[in-house]
Amino acid sequence: MSLTKKEILFCIINGFLIGIANLIPGVSGGTFALILGLYDRLIHAITSLRPETILITLRFIFGGWNKEGRQRFLDEMKRIDIVFLLFLGLGLLISVVTGAKLIQYLLQNHPSATLSLFIGLIIPSLVVPYRLIEKHNFIVWLFLIPGILLTVVPSFFMGDSSGSENPLFAFITGMIAISAMILPGISGSYIMLVLGEYQIVIGKLSNLLQVDSILFLSAFGLGCLIGLIAFTHIVKWLFKSYKSHTMTFLLGLILGSFFILWPFKDYSAGQTIVGRSGEVKRDIQIATAKNKLPQSTEEAAIPGLTFLIGLALGFGLNRLEDLNQKEQV
Repeated sequence: MSLTKKEILFCIINGFLIGIANLIPGVSGGTFALILGLYDRLIHAITSLRPETILITLRFIFGGWNKEGRQRFLDEMKRIDIVFLLFLGLGLLISVVTGAKLIQYLLQNHPSATLSLFIGLIIPSLVVPYRLIEKHNFIVWLFLIPGILLTVVPSFFMGDSSGSENPLFAFITGMIAISAMILPGISGSYIMLVLGEYQIVIGKLSNLLQVDSILFLSAFGLGCLIGLIAFTHIVKWLFKSYKSHTMTFLLGLILGSFFILWPFKDYSAGQTIVGRSGEVKRDIQIATAKNKLPQSTEEAAIPGLTFLIGLALGFGLNRLEDLNQKEQV
């Protein structure tokens, strides 16, 4: 269950990158989990959680400190890969505390350069999911197409649907949104936009103490929980039964996300969604804006530079991961 200091550092860095990814339009935490080579392990860890895990933990906390109880607790923690999850979670927490405001500032003031940086960062890392594709035939590579379409098509329907304040619809939305967040290249917030629920959820969070808000958000949270448990088991089964097809589909999701990450956009055409504090949600505006070509070399210069910086960081990150894996062998 123990990790070396270097493995712990990599877990924290990877968790940080996954957390930052959730703040970027067109990039989900699943995207970075996949290109960092952690997706399979993360899915396995989540699906390892079961009711017995809670019972064993509670028994240990409330008096089960004898040798047998302690050993049962340690065995259970090892089974669910708790050290990996804890340090990955620590990296996620650090990203929220230190990185969220920086990313929001960059998206607000330098969106093109920021999006270009992430495109450059992701491209070299596509080799990671590619290596996991064991079969290379026509049928397997056809699965790229639905992956690309599933990422691109929802962007054309954001906000076209009117949502509902019915708790049942909130429950269904929660299940679908959390399932989307697990998949690389798809953001749960954009699926909520397609369903017309994004602004409703924001509004309920702003009036948290009202009875209807409590009912709505409770149903939404329950949907997220059930969706997380159910969908991770489905993904795990797909990895086991159809690994190459699944990896190709996930690769398609990431390739499709480049459509949303395209750095040159007509932001006046993007939706103006207001957050809880009254600020315009820039990430939503970026995701819903129409793509365009740069109007001048000056407009393309800085995004081009940050794209090259992203490429260098991506290749460097791949190199570090390769060296880390060689040391573990």
